[in-house]
Amino acid sequence: MWRLYGEEDILTIRQLAAAVRTPPVDNATVSRWENSRATVPTAALRQYERLFDLQPGELVAVVTALGRERPTGRRTARPCDELLDKCLDRDPVSAAEWADLTVSLTQPRRKLPRPTWDFLVHRLLTEMCLSVGWRYLLRLSALQRVHRHPVGGAALVAATEEFVTEPACQLIIDPIALLAANPTASRRLFRLLSKPRNEAEQLGALFAWAARPPGAPDLVRRLEAISRELHAGASTSPPVRDAASDVLAALFRHRPGARTAPLGKAGEAVFDEVHGALLKVQTRRHEPDLLGGRILRQALASTDSDLRILTVNVLHASPFRGVLADTVASMLSSGRTRTGSAMHNVLVDLLGSLGDARHRPVVENLMWQGAARDAAAVALAHLPGRTDLRLWHHVLTAQPTGGSTQRAALYAVGMKGDRDGLRLLRAHAPVVRARANWWLRLPAEASAGAAL
Repeated sequence: MWRLYGEEDILTIRQLAAAVRTPPVDNATVSRWENSRATVPTAALRQYERLFDLQPGELVAVVTALGRERPTGRRTARPCDELLDKCLDRDPVSAAEWADLTVSLTQPRRKLPRPTWDFLVHRLLTEMCLSVGWRYLLRLSALQRVHRHPVGGAALVAATEEFVTEPACQLIIDPIALLAANPTASRRLFRLLSKPRNEAEQLGALFAWAARPPGAPDLVRRLEAISRELHAGASTSPPVRDAASDVLAALFRHRPGARTAPLGKAGEAVFDEVHGALLKVQTRRHEPDLLGGRILRQALASTDSDLRILTVNVLHASPFRGVLADTVASMLSSGRTRTGSAMHNVLVDLLGSLGDARHRPVVENLMWQGAARDAAAVALAHLPGRTDLRLWHHVLTAQPTGGSTQRAALYAVGMKGDRDGLRLLRAHAPVVRARANWWLRLPAEASAGAAL
């Protein structure tokens, strides 16, 4: 990790072992960590975060999402009484604090009454849906930990049902996907898949099955039949068709290469340019990166939605994030990709995941031009900063009846907690009025905490 994140002065193994003070480690242990021969424990990852001046939880989130087993027992968890009071008092709580709290609360000897679990998991679920990047991953892993707890898991299923049954809620895909971790949720997921009230419910069920396919042969056959029907249906929307493809790939355990769609000539040109920028930025302190190209290709072309999210967040946590975002922004600004093409939308989405506040004007310009408005609005929801109300006025004027664009715009302003933007959409876009009211009812501490 030092070869990736360290400054120009390269530390020796001995110096690095001395810098990772808690817990004390010897030179041989650090050497195994640095050469990927041993798993870095959570406490040591936190020392690395401090050493490299990263946000608390950023490395922990990505390593946890990659599925690396690390000690996360009582010794690695901070005392939770203060954090618990903080949550119950509705103070803003960071993603790293949620991780610490859930590790402590899920210890076998720790007991909490069910009403307390209900409050905690509802708040954590809301904040996860409002989070982006590594903060999303860290809260997701916290919820997955709670899901394995007998009382906390039951409270989480109940909170998920509340989200799903709220017609005005725009944040139901992630809660539905969490149901896949519950072995008794099959009936609920099949109902959402075969008799959805809206497309979001169906997408959530597909994402859930793609992440955790059923094991029983009768359920596999039933899921395969529904997924094939959706994939081949003439009236199936592109997002649902792609998600059904993810499920089929998961069911049949396709080899890794089969889960990456061909990029095509234009896509390969995009990959070559972005990958070239990645290779160019490497310096003498970075060893040749054998995984960079593979991760980037998965971020651009994987048919597995979970894998796309994970690889983008790995890139986000890397020291090359800024260069990648600048390269993508330059490509979008110069028109080197065809507006409206699938690859153009992928790049807009990638910029939303990797970019900073300085990249917002690039995406906002696409909105002004009427180019890829839906994808651009979703990207603005994930980029730091806020958009001037004049842009949302323009969108409403240009597409007064554009339901999908108005819903995407509502998602963008809702994710930012932009109450003025929500009131504007509520007043001038009747198709999203009920959903705007739902966003306005969200507690302020949820939006404030999601950014921490």
